[in-house]
Amino acid sequence: MGEELQSLLDKINADGIQKAEAEAARIIEDARREAEAVLSSAKAESSVIIAKAEAEAESFKQRALSTTRQAARDIALQLRSELSGRLNAAIKGATSAALTPEFMAQLIRELAASFASSPESELNIRTAVKDVASLDAALKGALADTLKKAPEVFGDSELSGGVQLEFNDSDCYFDFSDAAVNELLAGYAGEQLAAVFKAE
Repeated sequence: MGEELQSLLDKINADGIQKAEAEAARIIEDARREAEAVLSSAKAESSVIIAKAEAEAESFKQRALSTTRQAARDIALQLRSELSGRLNAAIKGATSAALTPEFMAQLIRELAASFASSPESELNIRTAVKDVASLDAALKGALADTLKKAPEVFGDSELSGGVQLEFNDSDCYFDFSDAAVNELLAGYAGEQLAAVFKAE
């Protein structure tokens, strides 16, 4: 009886160990599968997070580039406007300084020599009201060799400087008013300035 009891105890013990080992193996396998599932889920989630972060980084980069390009265009336009304004102011100053009554008298003498069709030609001169007396004095006798009749110098309140000349018999008209000269020079200088900005 003692042997049967011992055999029974051994059998119960062996069955218990087998069951415990099988349960332990099942628990380990379940834990392994769960760990693999968690790891797989974490990898998938991290891929989504990385892809989203990369997309956001690219979007930010594109916005930054766009903002930088726009800022560069704005700065270039502002610089061009400022330079253009300063250039126009410099041209106006230089034009005013250059269009003295003496210079205008010399210009009129040369144009009369070239464009008066005959000594009978009549020349009308318009200038700024402030320059009438000075220009008239500078022209006294200067055109006697070219024209029989001395030209009349008229003051025009719309002119701030320079002269406008008209030869009545040849339909020649010359506008050397400061506004016309400024426009001509500013147009040329503006084209040169635009070329500089296009080259950048």
